[in-house]
Order: sequence, then C-alpha cells, then structure tokens
Amino acid sequence: MHDIRTPGIERASRILPKSIHALGSNVEHLYYCHSVLFHWPQIVGNAIAANVEAVRIVRETLWLYSYDATWRNQIQMMQLDVLQKVNNFAGEALVKELRFARSGREKMQLRGEPMEALDYRTLLPKVNLTDEEIASVRAEVAAVEDDTLRDHLFRISLKQAKLQHLLKDLGYHPCEDCGSLCEPERSRCPLCERKHEEAVRASVRRYLEDIPWARFGEVLAEIPEATPEMLASVRASYVQQLASTVLLAEPDTMQAKTLTMAFQCVPPEQLTEDLVRRTLYRLRYDLAKPKEWKPVRRYEYISWGRKKVAPAEETSSGLSSRTSDSPRPSGPSPL
Repeated sequence: MHDIRTPGIERASRILPKSIHALGSNVEHLYYCHSVLFHWPQIVGNAIAANVEAVRIVRETLWLYSYDATWRNQIQMMQLDVLQKVNNFAGEALVKELRFARSGREKMQLRGEPMEALDYRTLLPKVNLTDEEIASVRAEVAAVEDDTLRDHLFRISLKQAKLQHLLKDLGYHPCEDCGSLCEPERSRCPLCERKHEEAVRASVRRYLEDIPWARFGEVLAEIPEATPEMLASVRASYVQQLASTVLLAEPDTMQAKTLTMAFQCVPPEQLTEDLVRRTLYRLRYDLAKPKEWKPVRRYEYISWGRKKVAPAEETSSGLSSRTSDSPRPSGPSPL
C-alpha cells in the first residue's frame, strides 16, 4: 500500500543530500567518503567486507587492509570492478586507485588511532616462556649442524612461540578445521573460512540442480549456513550456465524449461509455454547462438501483443491491386 502523499513535505533521504550539497564541495566530498566507508559491506558484499576492511579515502585513493595475502591478491585482480562499484555508489569519480596498508600499524596510522595494542615489538619481550617450552624450541632446531644457522632459527622459533602465547592472551583461539589461531570473533581462519564458504556454495548449487525453482526459505531449511546473497550469486551462475546451452528456437526442450524454472522461481505445475518463451526472449543475449544467428523481434516470437497485419491483396486474380492514390470504394465491389 502506497503512503499518502503530503504536499510540501519531503523525505529525509532527499533533504539530506541537498543540504550537504549546499554546504559546499569540500563538505559534500567528505560526506561521500565517510558514506563509502560506512556502507562498505553493501558495496562489495559481506564476504569481501569480512576479510578486507576499508580504512580511509585520501587523494582519490581508497586504502584497504587485509591480514590475508590471498584476499589482497584477489582484490587487486578485482580492482576495476571495486572502483566502479564505489564510484557508482558515490555518484561521482570518488576514487581512482586502491592501495593496501602493509601492516596493522600502518592501518592505525591511516585512521589516526593509537597503535600500542598492535606494537608487537614492545609486547613480545614481555612474554615469558617456561623452561620446558624453551627446551622444546631448542630441540626442534638441534638437528641443524651449522651453529650460526641453528642460533638464527632458534631465535625465530622463540619469537614464534612468544607470538602464539601473546595471541592466546588477546583472545585468539584454534580454528575449528585446521587448528591454527584465528581472531576471537571468528570460528575459522580466513583460509578455512573460504574453503567452508565454497563447500556451502557447492551444496546450494546441488540443491538448485535438483530443485531449480527453490526459494531462500526452502534452501535455508536444508542448508542453514546459506545466505540470501549466496543463493542469488549461485542462482545467477547456474542460470548463466543453463542459458549457454539453450537455443532461442527450441523453447520445448527440457533445458529451456529448467532455465525458466530457475530464473523465474516457478514450480513445474505453474510452467506454461508462454512463460518459457518470454523467459528465453528476456535472456536472448545470454543464450547459445547458432552459426547463422539473427536478432528476433518480440512480435515474431511472443504471441501476446502481436501487431495486426492486414492480409495481402491478391494481384494474380482478375482484380487489380489498389494503389495508394486510388480511393477506397464505399459500396460493395462489383461482381
């Protein structure tokens, strides 16, 4: 039901951009920068936002931070796509480059926040190991024959053991899958979390292959870890793969019907020939194309809304064909 329109009153979503624009370009630019950082999960999706953090926008450069090198490489390959999404959200060319902070210390410097909590150089010397732990570290490198190399490996292993103690004191706990330490708010490390998400996506894909018309409620009942964004992404990929095997001229095939059920979320009992044709025409640019492919007009493929065409005049009979200049007779034609 539509809201009753009240003359003279505007929505806050319309008044706010106008008010900010009236304050000047500097204030408007600052507002859009903070808006992009605040809406980062909506811009790139929850999966990316959970592993890549938007820190600050400085001189048309969006600074990001991620502790996982895999995600950093992935975002670098998606740089053009991310820049386009950010600029589309802001409504202007807000950023032109993406950069990553090399460490948490640099991230805190960009934010202007205190860095004592992340200064491991001052925290590690305060960690005390037991004699048994030190002996265990020394035993690990005892097989190295070179004295200089053995001492160097011992110091590195000792720092690693102290780091493990420090992370546990900060609330880090073992990963559910691999056992490596992960952040307090996570149940898995980034690598295992990505593998787990891929496994959930594969389960959603298999469910769609069995029930193409399934909606989110049905998928959630079978796969509790599925999300609406994940289902939409898997469905789009599944529809694209199906479309690449369907021809526009073959609406009666099983693949065409499966494509319609997956795209329209329609069960088999609601499937009609007209709905299949409309779906194929809507996806005509994504369908498989034969060697001699020609674009199809809507009125030539879909029966609804077909233009009425007058029957052609017979010119081969004794009646002469009318020309555009000859008047149309008002009475009955002579025998």
